[in-house]
Amino acid sequence: MPYFDIDNGRLHYRRMGNGPALLLAFHGYGETADVFAVFAPHLQQRYTILSIDLPHHGSSEWPASRQLLPNDLAALATQAATLHNVARVSLMGYSIGARVCLALLKATPDKIDTVLLMAADGLTINPWYYFVTRTLLGKALFSTFLSNPSSSLQLANLLQRMHVISGSYFKLTAQVLQHAATRDQLRRAWPCLSRLVYRPAELRTVISEHNTKLLLFMGSRDRVLPPQLGERFTKGLNSAQFFVLDKGHRIFDAANASHIAQHLLQ
Repeated sequence: MPYFDIDNGRLHYRRMGNGPALLLAFHGYGETADVFAVFAPHLQQRYTILSIDLPHHGSSEWPASRQLLPNDLAALATQAATLHNVARVSLMGYSIGARVCLALLKATPDKIDTVLLMAADGLTINPWYYFVTRTLLGKALFSTFLSNPSSSLQLANLLQRMHVISGSYFKLTAQVLQHAATRDQLRRAWPCLSRLVYRPAELRTVISEHNTKLLLFMGSRDRVLPPQLGERFTKGLNSAQFFVLDKGHRIFDAANASHIAQHLLQ
């Protein structure tokens, strides 16, 4: 299997297509590189797609305590560009993978051509995520939450009934807490990606200064990352195009992959 070697970590990737341009793709939480296979038939003549398994996902091999840092992403982009003999790469990301794309753009804007984001995380700073991954108290509470799934599920149910969290967040919480493997993945993966967080103003400045083409798709029925986040982020960015699809958080599938891909091909 092909890997990018990043210090003492290895990121597995799946190659799709044989086009002259290079597209690095990053999936959402709990998924694998295979999720972008629906785009391959529509992009394979223009792009070679390298769909990458994030740390603690798929076939990637990553130390438990090792964070994925911006310079790691810059090294990955350099390796990929050198391997395929191109000067610049394009990016595609879904959900938390979109946050990875934005961090990569921030780390090495001169190497990035077009960025396509779907149901994008990273358009704003989530204070709860910052709290549980970047503060001592938050980390302790996060560990306790995952170590006591029954009690944590009861607490989440109470918070839902009190309308503190939405039904969508409760369902996601219940799915994670249900199995030891999913709890362990969250325990390792969330802190691993916690350094890839930037203020929206910083990201907007990079996009504006480098005139980066940004294609942003959000779902009108997305209760996890609502479309208002995308509208706010792209407002005033001349190189950005914002689209709202009649979808929830799972914004792309085999039925609309061609439609989304066409915007990348224009």
